[in-house]
Amino acid sequence: MLDVMEAIKQRRSIRSFEDKPVSREMILQMLEAARLAPSGGNQQPWRFIVVTDEAEKKELSQLCLGQSFIEEAAVVFVVCTDFAAFSKAEFQRRYGELGDARVKLSGHFGTEEFQKWLQSMAEPSFRSIFTRAIANTFIATEHLILAATGLGLGSCWVGAVTDKKAMMSFFALPDNIKIVSLVAVGYPQEKVVPPPRPRLPMEKLLLRPLPDGG
Repeated sequence: MLDVMEAIKQRRSIRSFEDKPVSREMILQMLEAARLAPSGGNQQPWRFIVVTDEAEKKELSQLCLGQSFIEEAAVVFVVCTDFAAFSKAEFQRRYGELGDARVKLSGHFGTEEFQKWLQSMAEPSFRSIFTRAIANTFIATEHLILAATGLGLGSCWVGAVTDKKAMMSFFALPDNIKIVSLVAVGYPQEKVVPPPRPRLPMEKLLLRPLPDGG
């Protein structure tokens, strides 16, 4: 298993896979990496469907602009967000767990006023939770992708789900579950592993110079 920095450096978007299955143990390791991801308020909204069936992979490929590598992958993770994770009851439950774990909340979140608001809060609107739910799910997705790299597997994050309604119907998902993306995973064909893509230099990323210090 690669360490984290090596996995980050070696990760590539792989679009050609060997005809070789990925073990159940590896699938569980990738899911465990995703399960342990951080999330705001510890809401953990990510949900997954694990697809290895050939017919299902073919259907997913067709619903993603016919990208054939989805069908070729040994396993495809359908990454979803559960908006019910942000319901009033779940929100209160998660914050209660923070207290049980003796997590020290600071600023507004550590005040008596916040605790009173927490008890009397209204059900959050879809608009108010949408960005948080998707952002948290992407963090878990990256955990899964880096775990795949660490295991010697290739992966490709797929955002081009052209008909999410059809995919929702295909898996008979309830309204509170929304599909975010797919992650195709398998053993990469060595001859098609690409070189590193160009990345912006550090000075383009920093909005001000690093502070001095040892």
